[in-house]
Amino acid sequence: MDWLFNILAIIILLLGSIYGITLIIFAITFSVKKEDNKLDLNTYPDVSLLIAFRNEQANLSELIQSILSQNYNGNFEVLLSNDHSTDNSKNIISKFKDERIKVLNIPDDHIGKKSALRYAAKKAKSEILLFTDADCILPKNWIKTMVSGLINMNTDMLCGPVIFKKEGTFLNNLFRLEFMSLTGSGAAGFFINKPFLCNGANFAIKRESYEKAMSHINDKYSSGDDIFLLHYISKNGKADFLKNSDSFVVTNAPENIRSFFNQRIRWASKTTGYKDPFSIYMSLITFGFSLILFFAPIFALINPHIWYLFLVGFLSKTIADKIFLFPVTKFYKSKELIFLVPILQIVYPCYIVTTVILSLFYRPNWKERPINK
Repeated sequence: MDWLFNILAIIILLLGSIYGITLIIFAITFSVKKEDNKLDLNTYPDVSLLIAFRNEQANLSELIQSILSQNYNGNFEVLLSNDHSTDNSKNIISKFKDERIKVLNIPDDHIGKKSALRYAAKKAKSEILLFTDADCILPKNWIKTMVSGLINMNTDMLCGPVIFKKEGTFLNNLFRLEFMSLTGSGAAGFFINKPFLCNGANFAIKRESYEKAMSHINDKYSSGDDIFLLHYISKNGKADFLKNSDSFVVTNAPENIRSFFNQRIRWASKTTGYKDPFSIYMSLITFGFSLILFFAPIFALINPHIWYLFLVGFLSKTIADKIFLFPVTKFYKSKELIFLVPILQIVYPCYIVTTVILSLFYRPNWKERPINK
């Protein structure tokens, strides 16, 4: 079975080299990029904050409290777009007596987060739109920081960092570290002028750019409005990432393994709609390297020498990820999670391969609805 060994050796060497070089470039650019701390506003423009919600009674109070605590000297409105909630969400919102908060009940023929956000955008009064999710908590300077970044960095769309809420359990720490690898690589993509990944829980955009992009967004997929929006803006305008600790948006981590997989399957389901070359490149090398590491132990049953190849691939990926995650965890003030990188490597290939395969035929429910893709 020398032929099998030789083929796997070439594949692991090739993918490992490409993956490692990419991650090292990411690490260098992430480290070199200074935090955008010198942001200020001479005038405070009006802002519209858009949030879609469906059955979020457990999260809305914290979200709204963080919004009303914002340190922003300008006017802002909060458009909470109700995607046919069946719980007590509306009653919870009604307890907050503030004229800036407006609840929009989307029409019956509008279904899903995409429709809810687009409906809210049509009702928005401001030329600057801010987006976050209903299960998020916003730092007190978030609006000021994102708006000043959008203006001072002269960009059409500005994306910001999102982190999982810290709970201190082993599983939560793994989820947080894995999520940091995603958001960190997304940020690094901006820093090398190859934006490919962002999170809908934290971005600002000029209204004109948003409206222009909407006619080109792929409606085939239930999720991914933020990613497809980014791909359009980066191709036809300018998109940037704000590396600033005052812009951290905190969101809920998955509660368990099942909810984690359901979330990742929803995210993976939209990758078939990618047209951006760098996004396709990142998806292919991540999946390809994970796939070969997933099957290498099985092939080792045929040829025991393949264990050496698996070890080389495993160690090279661990080293590359650790180099990359050092500056990322430092930025996210979570350096203590670095020791979990080797443990994450053990489960990472299994989860990536399983997620991609399941996304091809399994449609998990989101808010009691099956996703389209």
